[in-house]
Amino acid sequence: MTRRRKPSNEAAAPSAVPQESGEHAGAGSAGTGYAAALNAGFQATARGVQEMHKAIAGNTFGSLLHLPGLSVPTRIAQGVHDAIAQGVYATVRYGGSAASALAGGAERLAFDPGRTPGRKERLVRGALNGMFGDALEAAGSALALQMGLHDLEGPLLPAVARVARLRPRVCVFLHGLACDEHSWRLPSDAWAASAWAESIPAGQAIHYGALLEHEPGISVVWLRYNSGLSIDTNAEQLAGLLDVFSHAAPQVKEWLLIGHSMGGLIARSAQAVAAARGLEWARRVPVIVCLGSPHQGAPLEKAGRVATAALALTNVTRPIGRIAAARSRGIKDLRLGLKVPSASASASASPAAPALRLVYATLGDEAEGGIGPWVGRLLGDGLVRASSAADDGLQGDVERVALAGLGHMALLNHPRVYAVIQPWLVLPGVPAG
Repeated sequence: MTRRRKPSNEAAAPSAVPQESGEHAGAGSAGTGYAAALNAGFQATARGVQEMHKAIAGNTFGSLLHLPGLSVPTRIAQGVHDAIAQGVYATVRYGGSAASALAGGAERLAFDPGRTPGRKERLVRGALNGMFGDALEAAGSALALQMGLHDLEGPLLPAVARVARLRPRVCVFLHGLACDEHSWRLPSDAWAASAWAESIPAGQAIHYGALLEHEPGISVVWLRYNSGLSIDTNAEQLAGLLDVFSHAAPQVKEWLLIGHSMGGLIARSAQAVAAARGLEWARRVPVIVCLGSPHQGAPLEKAGRVATAALALTNVTRPIGRIAAARSRGIKDLRLGLKVPSASASASASPAAPALRLVYATLGDEAEGGIGPWVGRLLGDGLVRASSAADDGLQGDVERVALAGLGHMALLNHPRVYAVIQPWLVLPGVPAG
C-alpha cells in the first residue's frame, strides 16, 4: 500500500572540512588497527566489571561492618578479598594488553597496504564507526572512516578523469548509521519480479545507482562517512566536500541528494550550511530525498538515553551506565533528530530551498486490517516511527510517501522504493538513452 500526501519545507543545521578517503584499509597507517580497537573495548569492559564487582562487594562488607562482633573479621576478609580481586583484574587487563600487543604486531606484519577490504570487514568497520567513530577519529585510528565520494571504481577525488566524466545531474547517495557506501548495493530478491528485472545486464546486481546510470544526463556517486561523528560535523564536511567537487566538475548543474536514515538528516543539514555560507552548489540542489530519516528523532536512542540515566542512579550499575554512555555522538544525535537553528531557518524559507521528498515505511499494512495499522503506527519501519520520518511540521514543497509492509533496511534497495523516487530524479520528457 502506498499513501501520498503533499505540501510543506525547511532545511537544517550546521558545520565543513573536505577530505577524501582511500579504498584500502588503514590507508596511511602501519595497519588496520583492529587489535588496538579490540584492546580498548576489552580494557573498558574489564574496568567496568571490576568497578561493578567492587561496588557490590563494598555494599556487602559495609553491611557486615555494622553487625556486632563482625567488624574486625569483616575488615580482615575485606582486605584479603580486595587484594586478591585487584591482582586478578590487573592480571586480566595486563594479559589482555599483552595478547593485543602480539596480535597488533602480527597484524602489522601481515598488513597489505594495497588490500581492498572484503564485504565482512567493511560491515565490521561500518559498525565500529557507527558505535565509536568519534572516539576512533579522536584517537587517530586507521579504522576511522574518512569522508569521500565514490563511484563503482572507488574514491573519486584523486581520479580527475572520472570527475571530468560526471554528467550534468549527479545523484549523491548518503548511507545511514553504522553503514558505508556499499549498503546501497545489498542484494534484494524483490527485483526479480519487478519491471526492472531485465534492465541490467546479466550477472550485474540491480540497485538504484545501476538503474539511474542508464538514465540520460545522470551520474551516480556514493558518499562514505564516519557515522559516529556528530550530524553537524558530517554536514560541515559534506558542505565543504561538495564545494570542492562543484569547482572540480563545473559541468555538473544539479546535485540531487538521497539519504537513508541518518544520511537524510546530513543531506538536509549540509545543504542548509552551504546555503548559509553562500556556496554555489547549494543553489543547485533541486531536491533532497530522505528514506526513513528520523527528522523528529529515533525511539531507540531516546530509550537508550533513559536507560543510561537509570543505570547511573546506583554505584552498582553506574559502571555499565558509563559503558553505555560511550556510544558515539552520531548515535546520541538521533535522539532529537534534526533541529534547524534560527540562522538556517530563514534560508530554508527562501525560494531557492530544495524540494523535500520523504519516503518512509511501516511494518504493518493498513489494508490488512486487524493489528496492521496499530503495528505501523507503533513500530514504523522497525527503527524509525512514521510520525518522525514524515515530520508533519515541515513547511514548503514537501511530499510524503508511505510504503506499507517494508522494514527500515529494505528502503536501501527495493523496487517499490525506486518506483517512487525515480520520477523525482529523472528529468521529465527526456527519452531513456
